[in-house]
Amino acid sequence: MKTAVLLPVYNPDEKFLRLVEELDKRGFKVVAVNDGSLERCDEFFRRAAVYADVIGYKINKGKGYALKRGFEYIGNNLSDEVDYIVTADSDGQHALEDIERVAKLTRKTDGIVLGMRDLSEKIPIKSRIGNDMSKIVYTIVTGVYLRDNQSGLRGFPVRLCMWLQDIPGNKYEYELNVLVTAHKEGMKVTGIDIKTIYENNNKNTHFRPIKDTVRIQKSLWAYGLISALLYTLYTLTISILVWFEIPYFYYWLIGIYVWVTAMHSVLNVFSAGIRHRQKISVVYYVTCSIKYIIATLIMLLFYYQGWFMFLGGVLSLFMILVLSYVFGRSGILGKV
Repeated sequence: MKTAVLLPVYNPDEKFLRLVEELDKRGFKVVAVNDGSLERCDEFFRRAAVYADVIGYKINKGKGYALKRGFEYIGNNLSDEVDYIVTADSDGQHALEDIERVAKLTRKTDGIVLGMRDLSEKIPIKSRIGNDMSKIVYTIVTGVYLRDNQSGLRGFPVRLCMWLQDIPGNKYEYELNVLVTAHKEGMKVTGIDIKTIYENNNKNTHFRPIKDTVRIQKSLWAYGLISALLYTLYTLTISILVWFEIPYFYYWLIGIYVWVTAMHSVLNVFSAGIRHRQKISVVYYVTCSIKYIIATLIMLLFYYQGWFMFLGGVLSLFMILVLSYVFGRSGILGKV
């Protein structure tokens, strides 16, 4: 059984041809997806067909769409020939040695593998902005820190082809959605260090710094929206109890606290357990409880000091975001 290397390709050059030829020499099954490249690139795909299965379509639809088309092709046509898939960029940003290392680790772990670059090095500014924002927001909304969640060098078992096709997103946000969905469903992601390569200062990239960064951030915040709404509901409920001096306030407070944390449990078990029957870490609920307790103490402090409680609610929500990031960076909920 072979490992397939899946390459989403848009307006390739000679580097693409050298890559597919070398991958073929090293024993990989290569699948290249022409993501609506210009007609002048047809010759590159014709020559690449000697070393790779070339599929595609006429209109450019985005990297995520190309990857899903590739997963569909491999799942439908190559499942008897390959058992693992490595996704890589076709423009020389991933070293051949790193592709081989990711393939080897994917086979060893039989799970998802994420190639991670050292982003502390000097990298193009438009790449650094997007990567840094993505790291911070991902840590806040998932509670897990990934040093590099934008790398396209990844490994997957072939059995996940259908799962990968179901994940939303057709452009650059798709790859981040894969990680978020894996986290929601309790799937382990194993990280491996890879080289940081930005050829020609990344001038040939098709990534649009503003538009694609906004698209990625929208996808991330949508994932954290339910938790944010629950926190907001919790602080508002505390405010109502205090403002109207509801009898047995502290008993109500305990009941509301238990109810909201239970809602977190239900939502996470529902999203993670149905498909993979994974258990959510107990540590997740401990850290969740700590954040609720701190939010409560801040609200009560503002009340008993006679301060503006709305400001206390805003401050408590801000503290929750900070704590989520701190917990994520500490590796309490997992670190890749």
